[in-house]
Amino acid sequence: MRIDGTWRSTAAVDDVWAVLVDLAGWPSWWPAIREVEITAGSASEPEAASITFDTPAPLRPLTLEMTVTDLRAPRYLAASSHHNSIGGDAAFELTEDEEATSVRFDVELQIRSPFLRPIGMVLGRADSSAGRQRLAKAGDDLAELAGGWPLEHDL
Repeated sequence: MRIDGTWRSTAAVDDVWAVLVDLAGWPSWWPAIREVEITAGSASEPEAASITFDTPAPLRPLTLEMTVTDLRAPRYLAASSHHNSIGGDAAFELTEDEEATSVRFDVELQIRSPFLRPIGMVLGRADSSAGRQRLAKAGDDLAELAGGWPLEHDL
């Protein structure tokens, strides 16, 4: 499963980066995430985290252990999770021009356990209209937490 798109806002790139790299704060702006615990590193330079997703019953809790694989402030954050029944890679790239800061995100997940195949249907909803609305809300909330206004997202 792949989820990708671009969030755009009027906030400065450094301010967007501060919100994005604060993994423990993701639940405050990303509706699909219920809890994040930094397991290595610091808030501004995370190395690993445990991410619990807001999945419907009986799939709760869906938690992934994630390792930060590339961190180049304030432009690029990449992470992977390859030691779970569900794993994958995520990348966030920030760019800035005179009117906006853009966050290009690309998340790819694989279900490795046959017992978890039903989760694929739940995760597949991210590409639905409701899923895109949740992604748009994440982009809106990210912009506002960074001190800017959301602009039109590409989802």
